[in-house]
Amino acid sequence: MNLQQLKYVVEISRTGSITQAAKNLYMGQPNLSKSIKELEGEIGITLFARTPKGVVATPGGEAFIGYARSIVAQMDSLSQMYQKDVQQGLSLRVSVPRASYVAHSFGAYVGSYSGQPMDVLYRETSAMNVISDIYQNRADIGIVRYQCEHSAYFNNLFQKHALASQPLWEYDMVVLMHERHPLAAMSEIPYHLLAQYPEIVHGDFTPVMPPEPETPAENLMCSTKRIAVFDRGSQFDMLQSVKGSYLWVSPMPFAVLAEHSLLQKQCQSATRYCDVFIHRAAQSLSSVEQGFLDVLRKDVGELVHI
Repeated sequence: MNLQQLKYVVEISRTGSITQAAKNLYMGQPNLSKSIKELEGEIGITLFARTPKGVVATPGGEAFIGYARSIVAQMDSLSQMYQKDVQQGLSLRVSVPRASYVAHSFGAYVGSYSGQPMDVLYRETSAMNVISDIYQNRADIGIVRYQCEHSAYFNNLFQKHALASQPLWEYDMVVLMHERHPLAAMSEIPYHLLAQYPEIVHGDFTPVMPPEPETPAENLMCSTKRIAVFDRGSQFDMLQSVKGSYLWVSPMPFAVLAEHSLLQKQCQSATRYCDVFIHRAAQSLSSVEQGFLDVLRKDVGELVHI
């Protein structure tokens, strides 16, 4: 028995699927199945039973998995504790939505460590991937974005995955467009007018239950003209190049708008969203992680008044 096998057991229990667990662990399903069988042979009990909907823990497996989950959480906590103490400079892995205010704050925070050693990972992805990244220890901290009406659903997910959460803010999405957009002169955009213009959306949008909100348009289905773009910087280029194009975003810093000659406009039909800061509940925030959260809160405080 080893720690890696315990991690395998915990992941299979969490997903209820050996196939999905193997995918999340970046390994082949046959190898994962073989490792579990070897573990079962060593401890003398069957951990999982197959059902039409996947796998479930056996009565004997439930107790073992509980111990395994506790051991894995403690080892992760111990590892992170001493890694953070011995490392110098900036070591930080974050997983966040495609949000310009987050990127702007993160850039300023990383810039404050200029001249020091750095080991930094910044990933922009979907809400479900953010949760998976934190749970799987691929990221230290994250920000999850979802429609506020789905708060109960996501709070349950946080609890299920042993994640601590802190609300950052609630806001209405705004319409982002180039300053030469035909509707640029309007202080507030009537929703029905957007239908005649091409909408830029995230190219890797993947619905979940409840529907995952990468953009309000996925739910409102306003435009039949769509341009799917994966990169946020390319989206800005597209807003300049494609006449009349627009994009639903969270409120943005004025500095970013000015740099790209963009405008953000209110819309009465905009969807209300929540951005929530998460991390593993078993681990307290390091001084580096807390520092970034403090910068985020300060910058959000300024955005609220836009």
